[in-house]
Amino acid sequence: MLNVGIGEQQINNVLAELNLPAIHHKTLKQREREVGRAFEKVAESSCNAAILSEMSFSGDSQVSCDGGWQRRGTGLNYDSLSGHVTVVGSSTKKCIAYGIANKTCRKCHVNLKTKGKANKSHVCRRNWCGSAKGMEPFLTIKCLKDLQKKGLDVKKIVMDDDSTTFSRAKKALSPQLTKASDKNHVVRNFSNSLYKLRTQNKNIMSTKTISYFKKCFTYAIEQNKGDEHGLRTNLEAIVPHAFGNHDKCNDKWCGYIRNPSTFRHKSLPFGKDLEGDDLKKSLNKVFQKQIDNVKKLVDLDSSNANENLNQLIAKKAPKAQHYSGSESLSYRVSAAIAQKNEGHQYLLQVNSECNLSPGKKTEVRLKRLDKKRLKKKERQTKRETKLNRLTSKQNRHTAQKLHEISEGTTYERDVGFSVNINEDDLLEIPVFSSRSSNKTDKKEPKNVIIIDLETTGFSHGNEIIQVAAKTLEGQDIFSKFVQPENGFIPPLVSKLTGIEIHGYQMYHHLIPVYSCSKKSALSEFTSWLKRYQDPLLVAHNAPYDSRVLVQAYVKSGMESDLECIGGFVDSIKTFKEVYPGKVSYKLGNLASELAPTFSFDAHSADGDVNVLHHLLEEIPNVHQMLKKCVVSVEDVKKNNQKITNKHKHIKSYVELVEKKVISKAQSESLASSGLNSEHIRIAYHRGGREGLLAVLKGKVTKTEQVATRLGLFYD
Repeated sequence: MLNVGIGEQQINNVLAELNLPAIHHKTLKQREREVGRAFEKVAESSCNAAILSEMSFSGDSQVSCDGGWQRRGTGLNYDSLSGHVTVVGSSTKKCIAYGIANKTCRKCHVNLKTKGKANKSHVCRRNWCGSAKGMEPFLTIKCLKDLQKKGLDVKKIVMDDDSTTFSRAKKALSPQLTKASDKNHVVRNFSNSLYKLRTQNKNIMSTKTISYFKKCFTYAIEQNKGDEHGLRTNLEAIVPHAFGNHDKCNDKWCGYIRNPSTFRHKSLPFGKDLEGDDLKKSLNKVFQKQIDNVKKLVDLDSSNANENLNQLIAKKAPKAQHYSGSESLSYRVSAAIAQKNEGHQYLLQVNSECNLSPGKKTEVRLKRLDKKRLKKKERQTKRETKLNRLTSKQNRHTAQKLHEISEGTTYERDVGFSVNINEDDLLEIPVFSSRSSNKTDKKEPKNVIIIDLETTGFSHGNEIIQVAAKTLEGQDIFSKFVQPENGFIPPLVSKLTGIEIHGYQMYHHLIPVYSCSKKSALSEFTSWLKRYQDPLLVAHNAPYDSRVLVQAYVKSGMESDLECIGGFVDSIKTFKEVYPGKVSYKLGNLASELAPTFSFDAHSADGDVNVLHHLLEEIPNVHQMLKKCVVSVEDVKKNNQKITNKHKHIKSYVELVEKKVISKAQSESLASSGLNSEHIRIAYHRGGREGLLAVLKGKVTKTEQVATRLGLFYD
C-alpha cells in the first residue's frame, strides 16, 4: 500500500472487486505503523550508505537541494499542510538526506477537541507552524546540519532561484558556502520571459522564433562553461546576429562569417533576419538581464535528480490525498527515498526488517522492474534518443497548432464571454436584432434615482471604481468604492478622480476609504434599489453609465438582478429640451451656469450625483420630462452586445473594406449585428444573391448594391 501509493479506500475497493472481505481501517493503520518503521529504517540506512560513498569521492561535497509540497500551488498561493526537502549527492546521484515538515497532527487535533478525555500518548509528526513557503529553508538548513554531524561538510549547493533558501543557509552554516543555479530553471525562466514578450509582438515573435533564441541561449551556456568572457561575448552577439548584424559573431558558430553569400538562418522563419526596432529593443532587454548575471550562468548545474525524486514522492503520496495528519506521509516519503537509492528491490530489505520472507514472485517482479529502469536510463542518455525526443516534441507542437487553427477557438480563458464556437459544417448564421424595444411605461414614474459611476477609463470593458446614487427626493443615499478586479487604476484616472489604489487599500484624495469587490458592491446596490418599485436610473451621459453598469451585472453572473431596474434616463436629453441652445451640456458647465453658488467635487460620483440632483430639482414637472427619455434594460443589453460583436468581428472585414467591396461604416454595422465575413460568404454559398439580401436586410443601407458587389467578389 505504501509502495504503490494507495490508501485504505483503494485497497478495500480492490478486495471488494475480488469478492474478498474488506479490512477495517484501524487494522490497516496498525499494520501500516508496523511496516512503516521498517520503511524509515531502510531509507535512513540507504542515505547513510550514500553519504559514505559521497565522502569517498570528496570530503567537501557538492549537493543539489530541492523542495516540494503535498498540495499543488497555483503560482500565487501556496498553502500546503506539509512539505519535503531532498538533498542529493552530486557524485552518487543518490539521496543523502531528506526532511519532512508537517503542520498538522490528527490525534493532537482530536485530543484538543475532546479535552475531557485523557490525551493518549502517540508519535506526533507535527514539527512546523510557519507558512508553506518557509518549509524549504527550514528543512534544507536542518538537512545540511545533519550532514555536518555525520561528517559531510557541504561546500556547494545546486538549487533553483525561486527562494531565499541559499541566503538563509549561508547565514546559518558557513559564509564559505557557495551556490550554483539549476540550469533547467534558468532556461525555463528565460523562455517564459520570451513568451511574455510574444504578447506584444505576436505577428513577429512566433513560437519558432522563441525556440530559436532558447536554443541559442542554451548552446551559449553549454559551450562556455567556466568562461565568463566567452559567455558574455556570445550572449551579446545573439540578438544582433538574428537581426543581420554579425560584428560581434564568432566564426566557430556563425555561418555568415564563414560564407556570407549562402548563409540562411536554419531556425528562424523563412531563414530570414528578424526586423523591427521595437522587437530588437525588447529582446536586448531580455538578454541584458542574463548578461548582468553571467557570473551565475557560467557555473550552472542540475537538480534533475531532485525533480525526479519529487515525482517519485508524488506517486507514493498523491497530492490529491491528505496523508500528513499522521505518520503515513513520512512512511511514503521514506519509501520513495529508499527506491531512489536502492532501486525497486529495496522492498526485499523492508521484508527482511519485518521478519518476512522476501517471496520468490516478489523478487522476480522487482528485479524485472530494476532491469527495465536501467535500460530506460541507458536509452535516454543516447544522443539519437534525445534528438528523437526533440523531434517528437516539435512534431507534436506543429500538429497541435494545426489542429487548433483548424478547429478554431475551443478552449481558453473567458472564451465563453467573447468568442462563439464555430464549426465549418454546422455553422449557424446568427440572427441579431439591434432595434430598440420602444417599450416605455405610460404611467408616471414614482421612483427616480440619480446615479453616477467612476470607472477606470472610457473604453469597452473598463471597470467600476465608485458608484453613487441618490433618490430624487434626496432622502436616501448610496455610495460605494469598488476594487477593480485587476487591482489597477490608470494614473490619468487617479489624477482626474482622486481615486487611487495601493495594494488592497483605496484612497480618495489621499484619504483611506472602505472598498469592496465588484460583486459585493452590486449586491448591496441591488438590495438598496429593491426598496423602490421599478426605479428609473437617471445619469448624465446615461448611455455610458448604463452600459458599464449592465455589463458589470452580466459579467458578475447577476443578470437576473437587473429586473428590479425600470429603465435608464439620460439627463442630457432632458436638459437639451428644457434649456435649448446651450453651447455645452457638460455637467460642470451646466452647474456653473445654472447653479453658480453650488459647490461640488467634480469627477467624484458623490459630487456629480449631488449637483445633478440639485439641477433636476429646479425643472418643473421633472418626472414627466424624464419619462420621455427612458431606455429599457433590454435595449442596453442589446447595445452592449452590439459593441461586443463589433470588437469580435470587425477584423474579418479588412479585405472587403480594402478592396472597397463594402464601406468601413457598413463593415461596422455588419460586425455589430454579430456577422463576420465568413457568415456572409456562407450566406452567398447557400442562397446566392437572395441569401445575401436576406442577411443584409436591416443592417446596411443600399442593400441591393452591397449584395451585388459581394456576389461579384465571391464569384
